[in-house]
Amino acid sequence: MEDFINAFAHEVKLEIANRYFGFRTGIEGEIQDYLARLHDVDGQIAAGIRLDLLRMRFLLHQERLFQAFLSFAGLPEGLTEDQSGRQLSSRPGELFAEMKGEGLTRWRRYRDLAFRVYLSLVDNITAYRQAYLDLGKEYQEICTRINDFHRNNDLTGILSFLQTFDTATAERLKFLHTEPYHRPGIHPDQELRIAPPCPVESLLPDLAAVPPLKQAKKPLTALLEAAFAFHRDCRQAGPF
Repeated sequence: MEDFINAFAHEVKLEIANRYFGFRTGIEGEIQDYLARLHDVDGQIAAGIRLDLLRMRFLLHQERLFQAFLSFAGLPEGLTEDQSGRQLSSRPGELFAEMKGEGLTRWRRYRDLAFRVYLSLVDNITAYRQAYLDLGKEYQEICTRINDFHRNNDLTGILSFLQTFDTATAERLKFLHTEPYHRPGIHPDQELRIAPPCPVESLLPDLAAVPPLKQAKKPLTALLEAAFAFHRDCRQAGPF
């Protein structure tokens, strides 16, 4: 009878261990998908925002005017740099590829181009904010699942059980530390705890919505008028 009880207890503990490994494999896959989407947002949508801001910086020409633009748009400084800290190209031919202003005069083409850039910025920030919110929800769901699993499972008991495996079984689980206190100062169940991924805000800034073009036209036009003197006298061919 005692052998039966021990065998039954062994099977129960084995089921718990299998459940742990199944959950860990699944949640680690979800974490990798989350991180991939996080980097995709930075590499695609945020890159579009950086490009629009570099375009606007070129059009406004003077840094004080560009800083005034950031101020009324409610955008932080530093968005024109990618996450590696490298500055993106500021050459007009690359900035305005397949984008030109329309109008009968140079001023109207210049203003039209600036409005097109601003509309692109509005669209990119809208998409960015939605992706940011979606990723934030995904992060919270992953963290909740991990916390619930840790709370509902005896990690110390699972670790103790894994330490009873023979050499062949332990070899199949070699990705997991099964020796007690494998790392100095770390409690045994810490060896089994699943670390949550980095939060969205650790990689991406939380951007507020920019004013719609109808609301932004007046302050933006004032900045463009101040900057146009330079472009009016410039003989270099441009996108307007």
